[in-house]
Amino acid sequence: MGFGVPSAEHRASLPYCYYDRYRERVVLRLVSSGDVVRAALVYGDPFRTEQEGGAPDSPWVWRYEKADLEMQYGGSDRVVWRAELKLPETRRVKYGFILKTAETEFYFSEKEEMVPYTGEEIKDSFNFFFFPFIHEVDAPSAPEWVRNTVWYQIFPERFCNGDPSISPEGTADWDTGRPGYRTFFGGDLAGIRQKLGHLRDLGVNGIYLTPVFSAPSNHKYDTADYFTVDRHFGTGDDLKALVAEAHRAGIRVMLDAVFNHIGASHPFWQDVLKNQENSAYRDYFHIHSFPVREKYDDHFKINYDTFSFVAGMPKWNTENPQARKYLIDAAVYWIRECDIDAWRLDVSDEVSLDFWREFSRSVREAKADCYILGEMWHDASNWVGPGYFDSAMNYPLGFALTGFFLQKGYGGEAGVAAFNGRLASALSRYSDLHTRVAFNLLDSHDTSRALTLAQGDKRALRNAFTMLFLLPGSPCIFYGTEVGMEGSGDADCRRPMIWDEERQDGELRAFFRELIAFRKSHIALINSCLMLYEAENGVSRWIIGGGDGALRAVWAGEKPVRAADEKGDCVFSASPLSNGEIPPFTLAVFHIPGKA
Repeated sequence: MGFGVPSAEHRASLPYCYYDRYRERVVLRLVSSGDVVRAALVYGDPFRTEQEGGAPDSPWVWRYEKADLEMQYGGSDRVVWRAELKLPETRRVKYGFILKTAETEFYFSEKEEMVPYTGEEIKDSFNFFFFPFIHEVDAPSAPEWVRNTVWYQIFPERFCNGDPSISPEGTADWDTGRPGYRTFFGGDLAGIRQKLGHLRDLGVNGIYLTPVFSAPSNHKYDTADYFTVDRHFGTGDDLKALVAEAHRAGIRVMLDAVFNHIGASHPFWQDVLKNQENSAYRDYFHIHSFPVREKYDDHFKINYDTFSFVAGMPKWNTENPQARKYLIDAAVYWIRECDIDAWRLDVSDEVSLDFWREFSRSVREAKADCYILGEMWHDASNWVGPGYFDSAMNYPLGFALTGFFLQKGYGGEAGVAAFNGRLASALSRYSDLHTRVAFNLLDSHDTSRALTLAQGDKRALRNAFTMLFLLPGSPCIFYGTEVGMEGSGDADCRRPMIWDEERQDGELRAFFRELIAFRKSHIALINSCLMLYEAENGVSRWIIGGGDGALRAVWAGEKPVRAADEKGDCVFSASPLSNGEIPPFTLAVFHIPGKA
């Protein structure tokens, strides 16, 4: 391209083009460079033509319409534009884009990457993007209840010991013990039931439990039996009672499962160790040669596929029909047995898409609005979409927020603009339907805790979580974050929950309660998936939402901006404001990390 020519990205597939089955609209999105100030759409049925000017001898030309695109994410070098079209009667559409810069207009299509716009370009019937035929069965979908859900992640072994009689021998002291890879504290399902009041008080309406199935470890990611609750947590009836009580309180429940690998104590793998190549289960795993052993002096010489290089976690062969049925039957079993609402799937990116396609179909046959969440730490575009997952753990968004707020890695206006670019990229990676149910988090059982990453700076913590709760998606709080718990990495981040109120941070807990209530009261604006960035006189602003109101998130640039209190520490205000011309909106004020 020559000087002054803008750049653009689009293809006639997710996340740029899709059918919104819930609103019966075709959604088209375009990513452009920041020099594009306006974008329009030329569209119509690919086979509908008319004679130019209506004269009998005039040439036949394509019949089209025009529509403006709105700026969905913008204000930096990356701008996302969006348009919605009513579902055409013929369920077909071809289209191209007209992009306007300060100097001139350009036409962008599938055939010509970017050319000056004269009007002649749209007469070429093949000079367009195509949505050949709109099939509802192929359209993206996601459980609507998730977009209004605030999750609370619980590591069951460390949340609350409700029944000491089933605790493992030699449990560490709850208040003074330090977590280790083999340390047990006695948390269980009874303890979670006893503390549901704490969750109701906070306002959360979703619980994400790390694995509860039989396994020898404290984390339970080395499954020994997918059909049995670990005896130190309780029984299947205890899990059923927990889910039922949570449902009565308006709280959904998500379980965690590992279908990538197995624990060495599982009877299938034990049979392989005993019978080697004669085992009936040999093809349930990726075994390269025999004999296989339980332990290896050099873990790089393990002769079967594993999770990482852990000999005690052999990898499932999910293409084996019997192994596949066993695992999918387990997922369906817990939906039917306990009425769980969602599955979080560990190491899901190492399992074949073919398996997840059948898994998704079977799970949704058991419960149509079951939420399916994959554990991935990167771009999950191959997995998030029709027939697969509703979302992936949104670590890319979490890393952007952590870097800006908690670790203060961005400085000045340039840093804010860079952060905005990462934010827009994370929010536009999937369709709007999937973005509204994205599992958004700052920390988890696999990371250092947010307050530790912030080096104890609670204002930075409040900043980060306020922004998280202002964004579309389904935010998650890791247990104990709301009372000021810290911890550095695995396994220190898995400390026992602090229940002694004198050791809890009551102000922080009140902040989270207010923040959750604030989000619920503005959920329609937040889920509008609109975020515009502007900078003026050293102040950077994000305007979130549109229509009859907006949430305004404000950061100070070189000049600090005071908030509600005299010290400037207040970073969140739920007080309604109005300028008399628009309905009340809410102002949320932040400080750039590192600024006074």
